[in-house]
Amino acid sequence: MKNLLYFLTILLGLIFLIGCNPMMNKKQASKEVVCPNIFFSSEHKNFIYSDKDNISLDNLSFNATLNNYKFDKGCKKNTDILIFPLDILVIVNPILLTQQDIELPVYALLLDRNDKLIETQYFTIEASVDKDSDNNKFIETDIVHKLNIVTKNELVENLIIGFMLEKKKIEILN
Repeated sequence: MKNLLYFLTILLGLIFLIGCNPMMNKKQASKEVVCPNIFFSSEHKNFIYSDKDNISLDNLSFNATLNNYKFDKGCKKNTDILIFPLDILVIVNPILLTQQDIELPVYALLLDRNDKLIETQYFTIEASVDKDSDNNKFIETDIVHKLNIVTKNELVENLIIGFMLEKKKIEILN
């Protein structure tokens, strides 16, 4: 019986050592890569929203503007996947805003060095507009949101970021 207990103890110890072996459980190391160039779409840099069905300049709830960006952490490559962790700054100006929570539809165009479109990715920024505690009115709000752009295509050299806009909103903005 002692021999069986001794054998099981050794067997469990070996299983534990093999299971904890760093060679067996080694995670794929990520490698730093050059981050792509970032551009904001000149035609889709601004966003407008209205609670009303028929949007016009007279009934806008808020407008938003893409303002700045930063790669907070470096761009990485894991096996065959590229990861571009891009923080973007959006400035929201309340006009006739009635609710604090907003959604901003954003796209990222991934382009090669010849500005040929490789891929389009879509994101929704969910945020809350700040209120002035004294008068309980909505105030201009800076929103920083991370877009985790992930692709398998290694030819990405440029990213264009913009708001998704319907035809009517584009007409109003122009």
